[in-house]
Amino acid sequence: MKLKRYAAAAAAALLSFSAAAVFTSSAVGSAGRTVNITVDTARDRKAVSPYIYGVNAELMERDVSCKAVRAGGNRYTAYNWETNASNAGSDLRNNSDGYFMQNVPDEMKDKAGCAALKLAQVCADKGAYSLMTLELAGFVAADTDGEVTKAQKAPSERWDKVELVKGSEFTLAPDPDDGVVYMDEFVNYLVNTLGDSANGGIRGYSLDNEPSLWSSTHSLAHPEKTTCGEIVEKSVTMSKAVKEIDPNADIFGPALFGYGAFTNFAGAPDWKKIQKEHPEYKWFIDYYLDEMRKAEEENGRRLLDVLDIHFYTEAKGACGVRYCEHYNEPDCVYNKLNATRSLWDDSYTEDSWITDTGAEFLPILPAVKKSIDTYYPNTKIGITEYDFQGAYDVTGAIMEADALGIFAQNEVYAANLFSMDAQYQLTGIQLYTDYDGQGSGFGDTLVHCKSDDIETSTAYAAIRGESSDTVTLVVTNKAFADNTTANIKLDGEYANAHLYGINSMSAQVFDMTDHNPKVKLDGSSVTLEMDPRTVSLLVLSKNDTASAEDPSAEGSGETESTVSAVSTDSEGSSSLPLIGGIAGAAAIAGGAAVLAVKKRRKG
Repeated sequence: MKLKRYAAAAAAALLSFSAAAVFTSSAVGSAGRTVNITVDTARDRKAVSPYIYGVNAELMERDVSCKAVRAGGNRYTAYNWETNASNAGSDLRNNSDGYFMQNVPDEMKDKAGCAALKLAQVCADKGAYSLMTLELAGFVAADTDGEVTKAQKAPSERWDKVELVKGSEFTLAPDPDDGVVYMDEFVNYLVNTLGDSANGGIRGYSLDNEPSLWSSTHSLAHPEKTTCGEIVEKSVTMSKAVKEIDPNADIFGPALFGYGAFTNFAGAPDWKKIQKEHPEYKWFIDYYLDEMRKAEEENGRRLLDVLDIHFYTEAKGACGVRYCEHYNEPDCVYNKLNATRSLWDDSYTEDSWITDTGAEFLPILPAVKKSIDTYYPNTKIGITEYDFQGAYDVTGAIMEADALGIFAQNEVYAANLFSMDAQYQLTGIQLYTDYDGQGSGFGDTLVHCKSDDIETSTAYAAIRGESSDTVTLVVTNKAFADNTTANIKLDGEYANAHLYGINSMSAQVFDMTDHNPKVKLDGSSVTLEMDPRTVSLLVLSKNDTASAEDPSAEGSGETESTVSAVSTDSEGSSSLPLIGGIAGAAAIAGGAAVLAVKKRRKG
């Protein structure tokens, strides 16, 4: 745990170095705000799926206690599982190479399906849910010889043809030179190599990635625009094949890239005809769900377990730029912090092209739920790509913490952060999954929790199982420069409050110890004093566990698993230390060199 010790030492040094900034920020926010939060552990109980705390494979080996990993994205659409060659498509000059072999152990490099084998290994180590992509576009890379030219578009020797169903006996040693790759044989290979989904194997399979964009992201493999009929036909065929081999595996589909895909499958050639014949379909999601429901009726088994969508906010900063990086501009930060509301809040209107064109399906999660209830009840929701950004600013952790609470509130089954730079976002996940370094996380049963000012502060509360003896409460302070006092009303008497938090000093969860002066607990009432732009997690217990949980109670000071970082202001009270966005970014950047590889956003 040397890294945690180093981080703690660096944080302490920065706290001393930035004392003026800390006190200046506190003074600016001295007037403060107030928010009232009500928690009722007996009301609105919902099971929280652990798989919402997920990441994509690019982040799977980072130091975060994630609960799900998806091997997906543009690279996987043209992944040849037999040879491990893949094609980058428009992300990198249609380059065919050995990308997936770079970061696997030597003993895996020569094995078929190394990307899936590595996924399974990491998920086994982390105790995480594994989601693997199956290739449906039609062709995959045949070699690792670099850039594919337009003259070499499929079909050509640079590509192997994909067949979803082999139609003959499977082999565990496929011929890499026969020019054909069979996807059901891939699933059979994984089951025989790793076990089935219930016995250590891949838990879920994704029906490729963002199919409505294939003609642009993989124009040399699938040059024509994908039709609605094509993706339904391929979805049904692939799902049937998977369920024959591994009946308990989850099927995720169709991995829609964003709002344009939700509505009309990115202008699919056959969408207008479908809608004319079925005016009851308000958007493509209705059609897809209904077609998959009909397929279940015809085949006698469910062929879509999880409706899979991607969500990258289109909301602009106050500057008018989508995904702006103006973390020192209060109005831009305000817009960023409220962009999560497009997931659930019908009283919120984001500034984006979506609202300019009507925003008929915002907020998105209630609209998706309505479609599911109407066309394919009991289908789960997956958001297998999302990112609100903020890798180097605490704003990223606040948005991430808020998004995870929203996913729980809206009963999302699985969610996977997609980003190459994600320091603060990962800290937001860690707050929910391992806030104390001992594996403790947000409860598995969400309960009623209401804030009377969500523009300033959002809050989410959970218990463990059916017992309300311990409540975990996540509270954000979105205020740019103001301290915020949260007056929290509980439905029971609690004896102890332990505070953890995330602030702008460093992308890590700080243990603020029991009996922190910023927390005043009086039976069924809690007063929490929050510094600007912070996330707090309170662990409220009916039994006084201070001596067991607080390292300082026995004079042990700092430990590897719980790092205490409490500053003292001029009145002697402890608080989450605050450093401005630029200083915070410099603090992180100074610790390590970071290679920034940004995912291309869809407009």
